[in-house]
Amino acid sequence: MKSSHSSLIFLLFWVQAFAHTTNNVIYDDSSELYSSSVTRLLKLLEMEENFMENIKTYTNKMAEKVKNLQAFIDSTDYKVKQSLEDREKYVGNPLNAFSLVRRTHQDLPKWHNYSQQLVGMEELYALEEILAKAPNEKDMENSLREMHRLEKIYDLEATDLARGRVQNKQYDINITIRDCIVLGEHKLQEGDYKRASMWFRMALKHEPEENAEIINNILGDPTDSLNMQYADSMIIFGMIKSNPSLTIQKAREISHEALNQSTPEDVKYLINELLNQTDQEIVSEMNVNRTAPTNYELGCRGRFSRRNNLVCSYNFNKTEFLRIAPLKQEVINVDPHIVIYHKVISDEEIARLKQDPVSNLIKKRILRRITDMTGYPSALTDDLKVSDLIPGSYDKPLDKFVDANQTGTLIFFLDNVEQGGATVFPKLEVSIFPQKGSCLFWYNIFDNGYPDPRVEALECPVLQGNKLVIKKQVHKLGNICRPQKGFLKYKIDK
Repeated sequence: MKSSHSSLIFLLFWVQAFAHTTNNVIYDDSSELYSSSVTRLLKLLEMEENFMENIKTYTNKMAEKVKNLQAFIDSTDYKVKQSLEDREKYVGNPLNAFSLVRRTHQDLPKWHNYSQQLVGMEELYALEEILAKAPNEKDMENSLREMHRLEKIYDLEATDLARGRVQNKQYDINITIRDCIVLGEHKLQEGDYKRASMWFRMALKHEPEENAEIINNILGDPTDSLNMQYADSMIIFGMIKSNPSLTIQKAREISHEALNQSTPEDVKYLINELLNQTDQEIVSEMNVNRTAPTNYELGCRGRFSRRNNLVCSYNFNKTEFLRIAPLKQEVINVDPHIVIYHKVISDEEIARLKQDPVSNLIKKRILRRITDMTGYPSALTDDLKVSDLIPGSYDKPLDKFVDANQTGTLIFFLDNVEQGGATVFPKLEVSIFPQKGSCLFWYNIFDNGYPDPRVEALECPVLQGNKLVIKKQVHKLGNICRPQKGFLKYKIDK
């Protein structure tokens, strides 16, 4: 025991010292997955609510049956006799004898039949139908991948998320111990030992849930291997961090060998030593010399420097209609041209679109507005789709294929997004956060017709809210119309 204990202590101090000794997914179509949009997640929430309602009804019917059987028990008018003399005296009375014969002849068979009746069968069948629509393994895996990428993109810590804090905003979120453990296990599979260890840490610090013993009897005890998982992930991360030349496979072998030779008391001692550090201290140590964020990640976090001397314009020269009612536009970038048109869709139009996404009347208005904004005529039969941007599509180019006829892209924002959800141009260091009723427009090609690589646009995941958009490509039908004259400019007050 002394030898194994010493090995664990050695590894523990290696983990604690690493901060001071260091020198310095294939994308698939997830459109049918529950996590692919807020709309489908709402259906999943409704499914869970239906399941609970059926469980409640079933439970009530079961409780009613128990109540009725208890009434039968309470209805018996004699007490169990403790002696043969008392029992003989009881049946020796003709009235008691008659009652006994009648009860056992008439009542007991009926109570037996009642006890055999299956109550709540309608609800049980309904539960089976509901569960047939439950998320499958692909849904679960996709949801875990999205959580993993979201944490990385926004540099979110499990110490905050487990307590319902997202970017210093507190939400009424209940992350369970099972949530923490599953997230940790997924990060182990991904080889992210830092984040895995922090989720296991938060699971260990989680307050016991109400009726934990009863729930664990049904679902299983989630803490069975939690200590070992936390110790293993923490040791592996510490060794790799302090010795970058050490392979992950070798670090795993060292950790597993040490833990296999240790007693439960040794592991518990190691866990206590780790938990004696505050969350802030351990997060600070684990983030020393971490990899610098990409431009995409910086853009999603809103970390690009604010541009000075931005101006707004009244666009009145693209169409005849604009001479009467010019559009208010904000120039985000001059070359390449990126602009936001403000208040181009009213709240009333947005509400009608949400109620009827295929409304021809609103669609025709928007197509005319697109012509006004871009100068390119759009056929009134063109398709416009109101949709949630699929979470799995973020950090993928919005315009994956740009041909010589595709001139520009527009995104209409139909909702404000409380947190996250930016459209980022990493090469230009430009981030655009959704503004309800506005439209983002940019050109995709040079004047010579070749694609402009500078305007690669990537979507950021939403942290809070629903990014409901209309996306539209406009196409070249002649000479490209670049903004030159006919704009009334005024300084933006920011």
